[in-house]
Amino acid sequence: MDRGPVRGMAAAGALAVALTVTGVGDAPESATGPESATGPDERPVHRSAPPTASFLGMPAELACTVSDILEPSCGVWWGASPYRDDVEPLESAVGRDMDIVYTWRGIDQAHVPGERERRMVAEGRFVHTNIEARRFERQGHPAIDYADIIAGRFDDSLRAQARGIAELGVPYFVTFDHEADGNQRYNNRGTPEEFVRSWRHIVDLYRREGADNAIWVWNVTGWEGNLDRLPGLWPGNDYVDWISWEAYNMTHCDTMPHWDGVDSFEEALAPAYEWIQREGPRHGIDPDKPVMIGEMGTTDIGPRETLRWYADIPRVLREYERVRAVKVWDNKVSSGCDFRIGANRFARQGFEMAGRDPYVNLPDRVRRLAEYAHGRDQGVGDHD
Repeated sequence: MDRGPVRGMAAAGALAVALTVTGVGDAPESATGPESATGPDERPVHRSAPPTASFLGMPAELACTVSDILEPSCGVWWGASPYRDDVEPLESAVGRDMDIVYTWRGIDQAHVPGERERRMVAEGRFVHTNIEARRFERQGHPAIDYADIIAGRFDDSLRAQARGIAELGVPYFVTFDHEADGNQRYNNRGTPEEFVRSWRHIVDLYRREGADNAIWVWNVTGWEGNLDRLPGLWPGNDYVDWISWEAYNMTHCDTMPHWDGVDSFEEALAPAYEWIQREGPRHGIDPDKPVMIGEMGTTDIGPRETLRWYADIPRVLREYERVRAVKVWDNKVSSGCDFRIGANRFARQGFEMAGRDPYVNLPDRVRRLAEYAHGRDQGVGDHD
């Protein structure tokens, strides 16, 4: 293998962009997965993570670094998988832009990134695209077997994707077949070993096509009942830049009849976080890799409770220092399982309040420098 992704925040200064920022995290002046609902039949039993380093009390002037894989040292990127693939209504409703926007594509689609992704990049957002093991060019988006990927049957479209991402010249988050540990996917499209071989095949192909700006995000469900499946699905530290999972509360969700009670955002993210930190190393998983909460949200749990669920997110993030990006899933599974921010004014108010917190408001100066981090790295030499 010729190249591997950067591991965590680049310790060598050549792989990070360092700057002195005055007033980092100043609040803005104005305050205004489609399959993620699947999981084990029984709800997980959560444990709270012990407090770690806190961002609270830091001076306004500090050195902020952003690595070439877009890991910030001074806060958390804030993003969304938007309703009907249109992020602007959400941004207008909550009075801020999203740092990252999640998009969904099929492995058979050659034109990735598409016009929508290119427009968002041009407007200054980062894009995270999940490449599904599905044929998006066919009606119903039928799933394909991992064996077909390993055999190279989709190499032409994958090469075109890699070249398209490389041409952008900016860091671009990519996931292959998110939530491979979920009940609807695990051992259905192939074995865990075949998932790993498919992941590595795609990453190697992208690298051969020059897509070194692709940032690889391994995404799982985060369900406690699925954690024992993760070791067999791990592609290896040289093939993963970020580790990602979901943080949902699904009270009253008609697709989750066994969901009793309410899980806070912290209770939803903690089991996988603790597992990675405690068990990851013995399975070859680097616990120092940055974490992305790939999707999160709650169903309606009452006015005050729904608002508080979202508003409490920045406080929780300060206690889980490896989490460096969060995206809300602004969508619905069914009429009885709705996570849309715009459909619930208390969800909107809570998400708006959370989005104003300095910890999830990285300064524009940090964002601009992040866009150049990968470009600067190209003159440094190959990653080991």
